[in-house]
Amino acid sequence: MMKKRTIMAFCILMLLFLAVGCIDDLVPVDQQTSMGNISSYEIEAFTNHSFIDGDFLPTATFYLSRKGQTNVVYMVENESVIDIIPLEDLSSSNEEPVTDIAVIASSSGNVSASARLFEELSASSEATPVNYTLSENVVRGQKHIYLKFSEPVTGFVAFTMSTPRGQDFLHITTPPSVVRFVIPEGYTTGNLLIGKTTPAPDEIYYDSYGRSNLVWISPGTASSSILERLQSFSNNTDSQVEQIPRAISVKYYSESAPRGLLIATLVLGMAAFLVLSGYRRERKRLVRIRQDVEGRYSDRDKKKKK
Repeated sequence: MMKKRTIMAFCILMLLFLAVGCIDDLVPVDQQTSMGNISSYEIEAFTNHSFIDGDFLPTATFYLSRKGQTNVVYMVENESVIDIIPLEDLSSSNEEPVTDIAVIASSSGNVSASARLFEELSASSEATPVNYTLSENVVRGQKHIYLKFSEPVTGFVAFTMSTPRGQDFLHITTPPSVVRFVIPEGYTTGNLLIGKTTPAPDEIYYDSYGRSNLVWISPGTASSSILERLQSFSNNTDSQVEQIPRAISVKYYSESAPRGLLIATLVLGMAAFLVLSGYRRERKRLVRIRQDVEGRYSDRDKKKKK
């Protein structure tokens, strides 16, 4: 009887472990309707680099902050799934990584992407009711959140993403795409000692609020030598080389930080100089004392010899 209970308990534990593994791998959420607060976001038709030879490049803008939250605005065409890679913060593990989803878009069957369409949609003050689901999946140890719409949409998709507190942000994108980081007012980046961006942005400009805007453009035309070599060795000359995901990292800091670092460096340098000067003076004093003592003993020895 005892043996049967042990076997049964073991089977129950195995079932629980399997269930936990499945839940961690894919966690679907009930279908919801997007009616987020659109006024919380800056909906801008940023189409400076979104069209190349008539082809639309998906565009994402990240409005960075120090509060542990980043507002994200996607410009999409005929898109039904958005893959979001959240930046997990162990200190705020209970927070939802993606919240306040708001959409201003049209069904892709009715419109085509154009600068004029995005301008018209950006002028709207009301969110578009769109049905969607959120699901989680772990790919190669990295959590992914999939925002899936009931039908493909063209327009703006905005949401708030929780991020670790501080001035360090990382985004992984796959070409073709355009990515823009908007650094908070009063902050900057690029200092080799304090923080910089990797890779270097393709364009930097300041908006009307005085904020630094960093732009990366990845047309995905396989123009790099590595991709060209991969295509040349392929048996099928028309084959497409899968674009490699691109990690974009930015470290931003207060505009006064370099001056503070310079002042701190000068103070530390001055303190080191004073310590070194005092050490050299003390060393010279001890040398003189030693020489004086040795001189006295030398004179005493000479007198004894006489």
